[in-house]
Amino acid sequence: MEVTDASPTLPHMENEHRRGVVALLLAAVIIGAAPACRKVSEKPTWDIDLLAPLVRTTFTLRDLLPDSLLVTDPDGSVTLVYSGELFDLNLDTVLTAPDTTFAYRYGLPFAGPLDLPAGVNFFNQVDVQRFDLDDLALRELILREGTLELRMTNMVQSRILGSIDIPAAQFADGGTTLNTEADAGTPAQPTVSVSMRDLAGARFDLRGPQLNTVNTVQTIVGARLDPDGQGATITDQDSLILQASYFGLVPEYARGFFGQREVSAGPTEEDLGLFDALVGGTLDLDAAALKLKVENGFGVDLQLRMRELTAINTRTGNEVSLTHALFNGPLNLTRALDLGTGPQPTYVERTLNVGNSNLTEFIESLPDRARYRIDLALNPLGDISNGNDFLYHSSKLKASIDLEVPLRLMANELTLQSISTPDLPGTAEGHALRSGTLRLFATNGFPMSARIVLDLIDGDGAVIGSIPVSGIAASGVLGANGLVVNRTNSELTAELDEALVDLLYSGARLRTRVAFTTADQGQHLRLLDSYALDLQVTLEANYMVNGDE
Repeated sequence: MEVTDASPTLPHMENEHRRGVVALLLAAVIIGAAPACRKVSEKPTWDIDLLAPLVRTTFTLRDLLPDSLLVTDPDGSVTLVYSGELFDLNLDTVLTAPDTTFAYRYGLPFAGPLDLPAGVNFFNQVDVQRFDLDDLALRELILREGTLELRMTNMVQSRILGSIDIPAAQFADGGTTLNTEADAGTPAQPTVSVSMRDLAGARFDLRGPQLNTVNTVQTIVGARLDPDGQGATITDQDSLILQASYFGLVPEYARGFFGQREVSAGPTEEDLGLFDALVGGTLDLDAAALKLKVENGFGVDLQLRMRELTAINTRTGNEVSLTHALFNGPLNLTRALDLGTGPQPTYVERTLNVGNSNLTEFIESLPDRARYRIDLALNPLGDISNGNDFLYHSSKLKASIDLEVPLRLMANELTLQSISTPDLPGTAEGHALRSGTLRLFATNGFPMSARIVLDLIDGDGAVIGSIPVSGIAASGVLGANGLVVNRTNSELTAELDEALVDLLYSGARLRTRVAFTTADQGQHLRLLDSYALDLQVTLEANYMVNGDE
């Protein structure tokens, strides 16, 4: 939409403007010829009329809908084409790996004392750790993110060297061990050491030491006295505690059985950005098509049930829930293929149109948001992959929509708006414009009449004054084929009193709303890319020379 300052182009308007300028020049000559000794307070005043341009505005289909969503056919017909993502569920839906801590404690099983030489193994323990992953039964895990922390609390009067080794793991540097060292301590004043290892890129075989289980790793935890130390005398009061903790685990790849379970998503709302420019009115469409495409990037068989897809117009509070057979039963999604470097997704598509759904009613609500709710069943037939479900970090369950709406419609008060700042002479403290008549010259190429509403708004967009407009911008002239063959010129007027003039000078902006209505509410009219409404607003005003300017 183009908004510019513009002078009127009609001949009688040019004459009016010329007479106003001549009057002003004449007044200046008279004032300049007055005797120099005349007091300022005695300057004569003249009450004259002049014609001042305010704004020019052009409304096109690009103001009705975002330009990026409009496709123009060779014959000029326009189609709304919208593609967007409805929902996007990532690995959190299928797999979560909670923070986990395993503790190892050692102390003498008898009172002691016991003398230990330097370098002796304080203890060495082979353990099997099983991760609590609920219904997940993982056999292999490669981490994208995560941290292994080894914390040692030492109550022995010798420096202690501690370690945890995970033979079934391989860290990014090829190692399998994390070490830590704690200075000598006592039961009253233990010392603590903490060592950490980044687990990004680490691989874990979770089948356990016998390769016959899941979610399990074997660890070897050890501690020995400092070989360069003096040894230590210990009693049953002296102990050592090692804690191995796994934090922030984010899988890059996981394989196993992901369980036979159900998860839900929503209700969740998403922005659409379709009809943001419309501020009111209704439309009636005669055709529309929506393609719903669901992508399964998980190596799991899924059943998806669409419980709700609702259009929401937050301006009016109106909500319309979409109806179609897909809401009556599940969509069966076969598992993705594992390419070794990523998943090859599988897809399911459904097409909705005016014959099998309430799609036009859904769109005619002019939604700016959509709400969805889904239920998802994993492995509805059980472990048919024999423990070979998989996912990558890039795996997703996604649903997208492709919407096509030919712009053939009936409109009733379908309203667009433009906001401009008039360029007026003078200032708020000193202006000579008193009152006048706004003249609106409309050239309408739409097959719809246009009712124009003028308001004055403040910086926050609140209406602080209204300017009643007399007249309607007539629709363009329709030919036998229902297309506009001639544009129509209309002149509308609006009275501007002194209070409204003062508001304009105080910084108020002019909000122009155009409400389009098709004359025949029983016929859908095709909209062409070339259709436009040109609107020029001028002020025929009373001007007081030597007034308050």
